[in-house]
Amino acid sequence: MMSASESNDRVYWVTSNLSDQSLFLGLNLIAIALWASGIPLASMATDGDANTGLFITSASVGLFLLISTFTTIDRIKSVADSVPTEIADMAISRQLKGNPWFVFAAMIVTVHIGIVVGHGIILLG
Repeated sequence: MMSASESNDRVYWVTSNLSDQSLFLGLNLIAIALWASGIPLASMATDGDANTGLFITSASVGLFLLISTFTTIDRIKSVADSVPTEIADMAISRQLKGNPWFVFAAMIVTVHIGIVVGHGIILLG
């Protein structure tokens, strides 16, 4: 039998990890927005003299953000899968477990590919 202290520790662990991963996801989304808009602005600031280098930089940053975002989404999914029984019957727990994780992954890939292709057209085209 689990003590009340152990039960509270498990609930705290889930809520703390969920909060942390939500923060990381928000920071990832801000970084994606800055990446998407910053590279074309940097190209305009250099008058097109460094477009190849900026495209390589864009692809590298895009790969880093793709891995970072996927890792964060995977961690949120893991937290959702490990919700303790004490809070499993709550609406937020059911909603968290029922999220369409595959759709999130498809959207992340689509957005990243779209940004890299757009940067390629702007910088190399």
